[in-house]
Amino acid sequence: MGFVSYGQNNDVIEVSDSLEVFLSKSKKFRTAFKIKESLDYAIKTIDLAHQLNSDEYICKGHYLMVSNYEVIEDYKNMEFHSQEALKYARKAKDTVMISYSLNALGGVYSDGLGEVERGMDYFNQSLEVAEKVKDKSKEFPPVLNIGWIYIKEKEFDQAFPYLKKAEKLTEDHAGSFGIVATSHVKYLLGRYYIGKEQYERSHQLLNEAITNLEGINVFSILNEAYKAKAEAFEKVGNADSALYSINKHLFYRDKLLDEEKLQQIEVAKLNFNISEFKRELEANRREKEYLAKIDKRNIVITITSISLILLLAGILFVFYGYSSKKKLNKVLEERNEELIKAKAEAEKLTNTKSQFISTVSHELRTPLYGVVGITTLLLEENDIPAKHKKLLNSLKFSGDYLLDLINKVLKISKIESNNEKLTRTPTNLLQLSKNLLYSFEYQAKNKNNELILQIPDELPDVLSVDSLKVSEVLINLIGNSTKFTENGKIWLRIKIISLDKDMITIRYEIEDNGVGIPEDKKEFVFEKFSHVGREFNKAEGTGLGLSIVKNLLEMMDSEIHLDSKEGRGTRFYFDLELEVINEKEEQDIDTNADGINAMYRRILVAEDNKINQIVTKNLLNIIGYDCTIVENGFNAVQMVQKEDFDLILMDLNMPYLNGTEATRRIREFDQTTPIIALTASELSEIEEECMAIGMNDIINKPLNKNDLKNIITKHLLR
Repeated sequence: MGFVSYGQNNDVIEVSDSLEVFLSKSKKFRTAFKIKESLDYAIKTIDLAHQLNSDEYICKGHYLMVSNYEVIEDYKNMEFHSQEALKYARKAKDTVMISYSLNALGGVYSDGLGEVERGMDYFNQSLEVAEKVKDKSKEFPPVLNIGWIYIKEKEFDQAFPYLKKAEKLTEDHAGSFGIVATSHVKYLLGRYYIGKEQYERSHQLLNEAITNLEGINVFSILNEAYKAKAEAFEKVGNADSALYSINKHLFYRDKLLDEEKLQQIEVAKLNFNISEFKRELEANRREKEYLAKIDKRNIVITITSISLILLLAGILFVFYGYSSKKKLNKVLEERNEELIKAKAEAEKLTNTKSQFISTVSHELRTPLYGVVGITTLLLEENDIPAKHKKLLNSLKFSGDYLLDLINKVLKISKIESNNEKLTRTPTNLLQLSKNLLYSFEYQAKNKNNELILQIPDELPDVLSVDSLKVSEVLINLIGNSTKFTENGKIWLRIKIISLDKDMITIRYEIEDNGVGIPEDKKEFVFEKFSHVGREFNKAEGTGLGLSIVKNLLEMMDSEIHLDSKEGRGTRFYFDLELEVINEKEEQDIDTNADGINAMYRRILVAEDNKINQIVTKNLLNIIGYDCTIVENGFNAVQMVQKEDFDLILMDLNMPYLNGTEATRRIREFDQTTPIIALTASELSEIEEECMAIGMNDIINKPLNKNDLKNIITKHLLR
């Protein structure tokens, strides 16, 4: 028994009388086993359908070719025409024929070529397509074929749902199926129940199939049905009934063999006729190819002639256009040279601008550090009158403001010239956030604001992050909130978005309940020199802070988000994906640790600027350290050779011998004394070089009392 194709040749839609006539005759001859004639009309259908551009009838012509080649078991041709039928069914968007063609391919591979798995795949595809058709009867062929294969493979549990579905389809669409289809389902269900050892139910179904088919002599199913009954009787030990069923099986097998012998004789004749037919087709094909070659040569001659004419015209066109093109090329070359020069000039100007900003910033920082440093020292005095203290605070505020402006201009310049780099280090974000928020306490008190830190307990102790850049971002955002909030609250939050063993995604949020940002200003706040509006705050700043935030976060593969309503407050937030450092961060050094007798510790200060010498010396005295001051690197080297010091504060820019070269020489004979760099430059610009030559740490000017105390204590405790 081969694969099932019930109802597959009944869905013809009339396109033209000739096509319908050819198709009808091909079917009629196929039914009468006149295969040569059927193939002839199938080919005529395909040829005419090609002329009429009817993909639908090309598909149906190929499908009839499949049906004919099935009779003579020519599976290679069946495969080819099934594929062609499928191709044109898809072009015609004929869902039913797509399903039928896939079903045919399933039969070719499972029944003809012995590739059961591949055949099953095509049956499943056929069913998937058929399920999209309104007429559910179209699902029957692939459903029954899938069930049939599972029965053959003795996978009875897999077969059952398909056989039951096939049974229901024959019941729901009785008009679409004959007695043979219904009996076929009953026979396969009978075999299923034998496999499940439910013999009584098996006999019932097999008897129904036999009763239906004995009157119409469908020997193939009758033969198999009696064979199945014999197997069932044998299983239960009913030898008499098994013998009777075997005899009936042999009777119908002989009938089938007689029928097959007649069919084989007919097929032998058909094979001869088909061979003749193929030879005729081959002769026709060669004749067509010969005529096509002649036509092709004529076309080539025509095309060659036209090409020669066009070539001559082209040569004339090129000849006349050559001089114009030459002039154009010359103009383009000149323009190109101008662009190259302009690009070089622009790069030169950019580098000059960056160098200028860096130099001027450094030169401005140095005197400002003196102003801020001396002001800080004066504010430490207890006997200063209140009115002078107020003036000093104003002076310090102005100095800090100018320093902040210079730092921001320098930062923007570095970002634009691509000199800003990421440097990730193990960092405790809890401690970092606490310190940053604490640094805004003075401004918060002046505006009667409350600072609130919210950090989850699950936050890992140590994460790999560029702490300097995160600090810059947070300082700008918290500073922005402080600027536009009075008598309110400012929140700094960390939220955990995701966390696993090695990675964490956190969200930083900076929120305030200040004046908020107007809707029409939101899209501009991250641009350089943008302002929210002077009606809110007279001291708005430069408008560079949020632009720096945006650029720094982009470097860290993040972006800044804004949520604000005028009059209700503002929330900035950004996400960072960070590596979790599993080793515990070094414990914070207790800067008030006992056991350090400061006055018995000697510190060498190498600093050429007189004001900075005064500031540094006084700060060290306030902290409780004695110090010796030298004015250049050469004197510093000599002093270290003569005397013992517990720590060296080394300015980097000094006459005669700078701090870098002085450190290099000191390290030739002293590798243990801690050397801390003093610099007005950006730490990120010089940090790598300083560490490479043997310095232990770096501190930025102006020197803050607490920062200076912490860094000295850290290195003296080691």
